[in-house]
Amino acid sequence: PPAQDDGERDVEQQIIDGVAGFLAKELPLARLRPGPDGERSADIGISAEQWHEIAGLGWFGLGIPEERGGAGFTVVAEMLVVREVGRYAVSPSISATIAAACLAARADSELLAGLLAGERRVAFASRLCAGSDEYHLVDARGADHLLVVDGMQAQLYGAAAFGEVRPVISLDDAVTLERARLTAGARPLLQEADSDIGHRASLHNSAQLLGVAEGALTLSVEYAKVREQFGQAIGSFQTIKHRCADMAVMAEAAYAQAFFAGLSQAGGQRDAAYQIAAAKVICAEAALANARSGIQIHGGIGFTAECDAHVFLKRAHLLGQMGGERRWVRETLLSKTGVVA
Repeated sequence: PPAQDDGERDVEQQIIDGVAGFLAKELPLARLRPGPDGERSADIGISAEQWHEIAGLGWFGLGIPEERGGAGFTVVAEMLVVREVGRYAVSPSISATIAAACLAARADSELLAGLLAGERRVAFASRLCAGSDEYHLVDARGADHLLVVDGMQAQLYGAAAFGEVRPVISLDDAVTLERARLTAGARPLLQEADSDIGHRASLHNSAQLLGVAEGALTLSVEYAKVREQFGQAIGSFQTIKHRCADMAVMAEAAYAQAFFAGLSQAGGQRDAAYQIAAAKVICAEAALANARSGIQIHGGIGFTAECDAHVFLKRAHLLGQMGGERRWVRETLLSKTGVVA
């Protein structure tokens, strides 16, 4: 992949700082904690006002060409945004809307304008299993459109294309989860002829998983500095030191692979598909491993609703099951290594 100069790095750091600053102020992890009465506030999602503010900050148009009203960046800039979304356990609908905007930029100027302005919202619909007409709708309440990524093919439907919608219990209770059936004969509003949007969605998913891995690491290190046992911080104990070091290595490996894959995609490298598939595997493993370790470092409090550690474990499981590309990942990795399934 092409090397980045100092100017590009400065711009990317500005994107990270801007996104992280907004999320820390408007959608902090603390919003997911229960109140004094033990109940969680109903106001944990992205409000209409916040959604419009996000649109105004330009998140949805980062990868859209400037002549179409976007910022003209590559998929790497989009990954920087959704990585922070993973750190704060914010709705995956942000990623879905970014990917849908890239799809709309090719064929539907009116839809693109609505997405960039924050007037339309997109959520993910994930097929239950191959050949099924049932889908899980993730944080789709209030969404105007649903994006289906099956293998590496992306299709955008109107919300009305899904019927028999019924709520189901989600392991990650920071998002709503519903089960629905795609209406027979329903046709997508937009679909891609190649795999670019599918690749973008997979890269977004990996970047969010990376954010989970890094968020769990940061939370654990900060806790290890202040939690004391036997008159000293637990971070001084060798076992905790080693556990935190292992988490740092997992996060660094996930970071390296995810952004190498993003640069490969942006640069049109021949092995981009393989790198994207590898990123999903490594980032999913890092997110789960770090989330588990984070709970263990927190000890008994890590299992409670008052502690943020459990949020990362739930989100790691959710993101690991999303995307619809699990079979594609397996087949891509096997085909590139010469192994026959």
